[in-house]
Amino acid sequence: MVDIVMATYNGAKYVEEQLRSFCRQTYADWRCIVHDDGSTDGTQDILRAWAQQDKRIVFIEDGIQHLGPAKHFLHILQYSDAPWVMWSDQDDVWFDHKIATMLQAGTNASFTGAGVVYANAELWSETEGVIAHRNTLFYPTSLRDTLFLNSGIQGASALFNSSMRDILRTPLSSYAMHDHVLLLAGLTMGKVVYLNEALMYYRQHDNNVTGHAPGSRIKKVQLMWANRHVPVVSREHYDGLAAFYRQYKQKLNAEDRQLIETFLMLPEQSWRKRLRTIRQAHFTLLGSEYLLWIKLCIRRYI
Repeated sequence: MVDIVMATYNGAKYVEEQLRSFCRQTYADWRCIVHDDGSTDGTQDILRAWAQQDKRIVFIEDGIQHLGPAKHFLHILQYSDAPWVMWSDQDDVWFDHKIATMLQAGTNASFTGAGVVYANAELWSETEGVIAHRNTLFYPTSLRDTLFLNSGIQGASALFNSSMRDILRTPLSSYAMHDHVLLLAGLTMGKVVYLNEALMYYRQHDNNVTGHAPGSRIKKVQLMWANRHVPVVSREHYDGLAAFYRQYKQKLNAEDRQLIETFLMLPEQSWRKRLRTIRQAHFTLLGSEYLLWIKLCIRRYI
């Protein structure tokens, strides 16, 4: 059994196509738990109609709205009780074998505690078709490769188990995004498995919550220069990491604890000392210390 946790907000234009992709899945033992964040465009009427047609679609109407993406996804987790959980955006389209493929990977991983499997996605738009065959271009394996990303791995590409869901249900004082917390928890308190196969269309349009994905490493570097007015470290992700650390400090191993503490003290250091600390800690950006140094030289820090 897999719970598909879907958060919606003004998604009337797209949500039915995503729901249809669930119904085409080769693995049929799923339940879609969907919750709306206060749409004004008819999304809720669409969800009610689908819930009446297919008992696997459960539309939660609990009166709680306007949470924002991170808290919205985490709020819906309280209604999930299946052994496996997948997050879904309202505007993507899943390939027919997505659940079956990811569930097989999760089963093969034989998680003994909290675990998460990440797949990939094709970037797609209605006007251009497939823009790129891979959305996720880098798979971090440690905090050293993660803390300067200002993101997690795409949440809609993840499948995680009930032990991970229990961790995510613990409220934090600050969030950047739900997938940021998932990746941090996976790398520090669980196991992360990467499946480098595109299993859905990640729709690109003007209303993407997380903006447009670059689609290639070269475009990521170009974007780094184009957005040089943006700080190296996002305040939202810095605060989210600090909240994660405060909550789980005692559960982290000594190395991860030290890496986070080192990262959190960087804004207080002089430019010269900060560079020395980053070099000594071997932090990377997209797996490269060189790329991180470029970013540090062309942008303000935070």
